[in-house]
Amino acid sequence: MRPPIFLSAWVVLALLFGFQEFASFYLSGWKIPLWPPLLGWTIEFLLWGLIFLGMWQFLRESIQSASSRQMLLKYLPLSVVVSIIEEVLFVAIFRYQSPGKHYTYVIRLERYLASELITNIAIFWMVFALFRSIGYYQRFREREHAAARLQTQLVEARLQALQMQLNPHFLFNTLNSVSSLMRSDPDSADEMLERLSSLLRITLAKGRAQKIRLQEEMEAVQLYVSIQQLRFGDRVQHNIQVAPEVWDALVPTMILQPIVENAYVHGIAKSLGAGTIIIEAGIKGDRLRVSICNIGSGLRSFQDALGRQGVGIANVKARLELHYGSRQSFSLREPVPGEVTALFLLPLEIDQSLSHDYGSSLYAASGSDRG
Repeated sequence: MRPPIFLSAWVVLALLFGFQEFASFYLSGWKIPLWPPLLGWTIEFLLWGLIFLGMWQFLRESIQSASSRQMLLKYLPLSVVVSIIEEVLFVAIFRYQSPGKHYTYVIRLERYLASELITNIAIFWMVFALFRSIGYYQRFREREHAAARLQTQLVEARLQALQMQLNPHFLFNTLNSVSSLMRSDPDSADEMLERLSSLLRITLAKGRAQKIRLQEEMEAVQLYVSIQQLRFGDRVQHNIQVAPEVWDALVPTMILQPIVENAYVHGIAKSLGAGTIIIEAGIKGDRLRVSICNIGSGLRSFQDALGRQGVGIANVKARLELHYGSRQSFSLREPVPGEVTALFLLPLEIDQSLSHDYGSSLYAASGSDRG
């Protein structure tokens, strides 16, 4: 309720009524100046505007919550009193009389009250209904906002629960790898624990952030890969290629690591021969495209991930759905025998808070150990 806009609306109504009255007199053969009807209606409607601004200021909550009993016992008498006061003020301010007529103030007031009191009461109740409608609308919007806030809080809580579920799952698998090396290669087990400690520090540093830049996600993935390299050694080659324009793209926290973990657990670990993991990220149309390819044992070895919906795959799908709904896609397929590809297509969201110059057109890393 901005006073200038509110009062301007009343002035516009006054001008419309004033021109209508002038046209009515003119067509009836009465020759009167234009200014009396325009000025008279402007004064009257400005008085109403000021009265209703005062009511909005001091009686808004009472009007919007008034019961039927209160409207009958309080606001019905008030509408009569306000209508009379408005006419008292109008007659005192607007003194114009038709030529040849000289009525006293009291007579003019009686004439105006006789002809316009019912109209004034109707104006009062129309604006009263408007104020009530505004109250209903405000409460409706407040309920909408409250529902939206609750929905957002629910999604955040579910995302947080999924993320908390993922951390112990990853930690359990990694500690199993450490345990397997304790007797056969204590030095590698010790190194693996150090790298695991670094990875946990990175994970904890992200706090409750639900989305991070792809660069940060890739740092965690590379550290995880370096941990696994201590276990598998030269059996695994890996290649990481990230287009520079997507380094600052936002992705859900720890969305890639579970897929890389599945590539080792369900692919490399179940293959007797050498394996290769290829990670690529770039832009496809208006979306971020990330693929994780495991060349090794083939899709059949991923039955835990596909058939029983293991923690990692199920977690990834659930979080993608919560973050993006139908705007994302995730698939796990075998384009050629022995090659399993996990493909993400996500809405492209670039973090504008930081700017980086990576100094090359393509980030590429390959080898058996990025530790």
